Amino acid sequence: MKYIIFSSVFIILFASCKKDDKSIIYGYQYFPYEEGAFVVYDVVDIIHDDPSAVHDTSHYQIKEQIGEEDVDGEGEPFRLMYRYIRDNDSLPWSLKDAWVVKKTNRSVELVEENDRMIKLAFSISYDQFWDCNALNNEDAEECYYANIYEPLSIGGLDYDSTVVVKHQDFETFIEKIEIFEVYAANVGKIHSYKKEVRINNGDTLDIEKGTELYYTATDFGIE
Repeated sequence: MKYIIFSSVFIILFASCKKDDKSIIYGYQYFPYEEGAFVVYDVVDIIHDDPSAVHDTSHYQIKEQIGEEDVDGEGEPFRLMYRYIRDNDSLPWSLKDAWVVKKTNRSVELVEENDRMIKLAFSISYDQFWDCNALNNEDAEECYYANIYEPLSIGGLDYDSTVVVKHQDFETFIEKIEIFEVYAANVGKIHSYKKEVRINNGDTLDIEKGTELYYTATDFGIE
């Protein structure tokens, strides 16, 4: 009888541990790192300059694709991220630039225009906070996760599991700043929202000066 009771308790504890292990999602799948993995975005780029009577909106496409692996000066592996641009989907791609991306078991680092940023921190959880500018000379910018593992439909595509990385969300009577990114499992970044504008009388639609930049994924895969 004691053996049966002990066995039952062991099975319960073992099952509980297995369940806890499965409940930990580190989040590595939210940034595919395989060579050839790509995402195509529709981009809306807006420049506001009301004193000059300028509210200029540009539409184009960006394709980001993971490239070959190399080793940096510290002997650590990284990959190139090739970025292509075109005005619309009827035109061929032109190489715009190549960024550097490094994915480890702790984070995803991306060198954008010579600034190294920590885009994701692992594991993904609501109590995860990090300074995305910790590796560059910019002011500290605390990031955190929101809407973890939620399904999302955007840009005509459906995603089973997504997470939001919040960068800034700040609003006053004269200024509006909102920056965030959305990542989908096995796809990578599917949407980014960046709005930094000066407004009049607290009206976020009455923009005096600033910029807006929005990326929305329209295609993804491996080539």
